[in-house]
Amino acid sequence: MESKVQAKKENKIIFICWLAYTAAYVGRLNFNASIVAIISDLGVTKAEAGLVSSFFFFAYGAGQLVNGILSKKYNAKVMIFISLICSAVFNLLMPVTGSISAMKFIWMGNGIVQSVLWSTLIKTLSDYVSDKKLPKAILAMSTTVAIGTLIAYGISSLSVNFGTWQAVFYVASIVLVISAFVWLTLFGKAPEKLEQTETVKGEKIKTPKIVLLALFITAFAGIANGFIKDGISTWVPSVLYEEFGVSQSFSILLTLFLPMVSTMGAAIAKKVHEKILSHACMNFIFYTFSALLCGGILLSLKIHSIVAVMLCFVCVACGMAMINNVITSMFALDYRRLLNAGFAAGLLNTFCYVGSTVTSYSLGAVAQSRGWNAVFLIMLGVCGCAAAICLAGIISEKKMKVKQNDKI
Repeated sequence: MESKVQAKKENKIIFICWLAYTAAYVGRLNFNASIVAIISDLGVTKAEAGLVSSFFFFAYGAGQLVNGILSKKYNAKVMIFISLICSAVFNLLMPVTGSISAMKFIWMGNGIVQSVLWSTLIKTLSDYVSDKKLPKAILAMSTTVAIGTLIAYGISSLSVNFGTWQAVFYVASIVLVISAFVWLTLFGKAPEKLEQTETVKGEKIKTPKIVLLALFITAFAGIANGFIKDGISTWVPSVLYEEFGVSQSFSILLTLFLPMVSTMGAAIAKKVHEKILSHACMNFIFYTFSALLCGGILLSLKIHSIVAVMLCFVCVACGMAMINNVITSMFALDYRRLLNAGFAAGLLNTFCYVGSTVTSYSLGAVAQSRGWNAVFLIMLGVCGCAAAICLAGIISEKKMKVKQNDKI
């Protein structure tokens, strides 16, 4: 009976963590989802619009590092609630300004308050979810990106179709407020934390060098992940609109295929992880796969096939979802006995958002001056570099394991 009660409590924690972060994605990706309409309505350049996203990503990434360190001291119930409510307020402010300059700073504020979420949620899962339920938690959290993207782009497509991109921000505010109160209600009184094997005879376990190496390699792989993942989600509607002449609302609607299929990426990554324990090895496979697909995008643009280019976009998005799952969920929770899960999650997410910060403005500027072929050539190069870094990590891990075995 007690085990059933405990399982129910753990399922509730997993659900409210999933709900909070899914809502957060709705309240952060709505700008990117509507960027084509915003550019057209406000008469700004791609680079200027991309800078709004870059301000968000910079604030979010920097905040991740700070909140990753401080997450151990946070009252998760209060901090998550405040973060969601503040994000709702910033979303409400976006439609009332007609200035792209003002939007940059409003969206930066949104990035600051949302940066509390990921590390605090991962720390919450680490504290209250058992090893048995942890794979379920990892899988659930990995779907937040895809489902949040699906909702944000779906609402945006409807809003743009009815001639009002502003509506997507109002809807996001409502979603964030509802999620905040569901979180507050279902979290209830703080449940009892699970015991963590962090000490031996009163002393902290020393983090092995091989884990620190894995953390280093994963962090740098995260930069490429943020660059490609958010580059794809931000600019795919513009590519479809400009290169294939589809309407603004339909280009956003077509982009919905990305999160719909990338949801499967989480399940695929989970299956791969059952066979391959090394995070560097998994990322090497996924980045190599994505590099080939970026080449496919270049070929599809050359032959002017919207079907082929959409297929490649969807598969790249799936690859990035798998990598993001490995970096921001699997790594932090796999090593939670040796690393503070909140800190590891925050640090790795910071590196992901370094890539995200660079991608929105830089790719917008490249597209403006050199065209979309140059953009996807850059993406191919980034995937190739990330694969090479992961390969170096695999080789280094093997050498360190050999040395450890020799000492034994």
